[in-house]
Amino acid sequence: MHAPRALLLGLLVAGCVPGPAAEPLRQRPDAPTLADTLDREAAARGRAIAVIGCASCHAIDATGVSPLPQAPPFREIVRRRSLDDIEAGMAEGLLTSHPAMPPYVFRSAEIDDLRAYLETLKVDGAGL
Repeated sequence: MHAPRALLLGLLVAGCVPGPAAEPLRQRPDAPTLADTLDREAAARGRAIAVIGCASCHAIDATGVSPLPQAPPFREIVRRRSLDDIEAGMAEGLLTSHPAMPPYVFRSAEIDDLRAYLETLKVDGAGL
């Protein structure tokens, strides 16, 4: 009668002893981080917003001419103005001095995504 109890007690105690420490997961040095992936996803959404709302007048990519000659390409805008200024303008509603530019009001998530896309143009004019 005591042998089964001793065996059971031994198994319970053995189960409480920590095993060898698990090695932490290591990411390959060349693998993108979660932040990198999220930035790329936000930039892709930002580009999609620009395609729908801006590309009929502005060149939105790292190359190309604007369909509307007086509308500066995005790559030039990000060189002339800080992203903080552009973001503030989007938050207040994009208004410009020329009448051809319609007023736009963006949601905060759209502003974040557009900024992520504009950052890709600011970095050596690379774009996505």
